[in-house]
Order: sequence, then structure tokens, then C-alpha cells
Amino acid sequence: MTKPIIGYVGLSHLGICHLLASASKNYKVYGFDKNKNILEIYKNKKALIKEKNLRKNLIKFYKNISFTNSFKDLSKCDIVYISADVKTDDKGNSDLVEIKKYVKDTLKFVNKKSIIVILSQVPPGFTRKINWPKNRLYYQVETLIFGEAINRAEFPERIILGGEDSSIKKFDHKLLFFLKSFKCPIINMNYESAELCKISINMFLISNVT
Repeated sequence: MTKPIIGYVGLSHLGICHLLASASKNYKVYGFDKNKNILEIYKNKKALIKEKNLRKNLIKFYKNISFTNSFKDLSKCDIVYISADVKTDDKGNSDLVEIKKYVKDTLKFVNKKSIIVILSQVPPGFTRKINWPKNRLYYQVETLIFGEAINRAEFPERIILGGEDSSIKKFDHKLLFFLKSFKCPIINMNYESAELCKISINMFLISNVT
């Protein structure tokens, strides 16, 4: 199979770390962000955030990366990740306005045969409501840790993937081909279970700290 082209919409901590992980596997990747200042920093091979090996990997795999703020470039991508970190207020309430806007713009410009994967943390039920063919719509759980995010994105211990239902036989072969490049177990479930799984992981970490 020809390697799919991967797009990441939203280049906050989550997006840039996963983009670099994909580039390290020799995939052609596009990084999209509405903030031109963020794009210019990465185009100049500089690190916007403090993360071990981020700038090193950016320089090393830069030949595989294109940064753009034009959503029209999404039409070149076979798999598109919505990868912006979800903002929260001082009480921990999630603000999904930006994520919903990214989803709306992505649906407008993406190739109609493309696969869309929600990587941002969203509440159970969010992914299923997206108006996109369900056999090409997924939710992937992210488990990055600050300070170790590049390593965890590039060498995950497992990938948790949610689809319309839990049957991996119905999961898109292009997406599975891409994810198998990371050489780890793929745990398949439905959208809501995967979305809830992300919340459960956070609760487990909180309980450990407590």
C-alpha cells in the first residue's frame, strides 16, 4: 500500500508531538494552524514549547513536514487528525469552541474520501455526532506526558482507537496500516468507550497523585 499522507489540524502541544512522531516514521505530514506566528516558528525549525527532543526531531524530520494555514491543503491528506489541545477554565471546564470550529473547517475542505480522527479530548458522544461517514470517522486516545511527549507519541505502549462499533474488521485499512507503523497493540472499541477511556486514564492519574 502507498503510504497515506497525514494531516494534523491544531499545532498545540498535542498536535506538534504527534506530527513529529508520524514524520519520524517517514510519512509525509501537513501541520495546520490558524495562528501564523506558530507556523513561522516551526517553519524556522524552532521549538515553541519546552519538550525534550522536540527541536531535534523537527530538524531531523523536517523534509517530511509541510506547515500551512490554508485548509485547502487538507485535500492532499488521506488521514486528518483534529489535534488541538482543549482549553479549560480555572474550574476545569472544557471549552470545545475551538475544536468544533476546527472540525467544521476540516469537513468543508477535506477530501471526501479522507479519514478523520479526533485526537483532542472530547466528552463521550462528541465524535458520533460529527457529520461524516462513520466508516471513515474515529476517535484516538492520546496518553502524552509533559517532558516525555515526543517519546510517547513515537513509541506508544498501545493505541486505543474508537470506531462506530468495536469490530476492528470494519476499521479503515489505511488507518490501520498507518497505526501499525508504531508497532504496538491496537485496542479497538466504539466511540463512546474510547472517549470515556481517555477520561478514565486522567482519573487514574489524578488518583495516583492524590
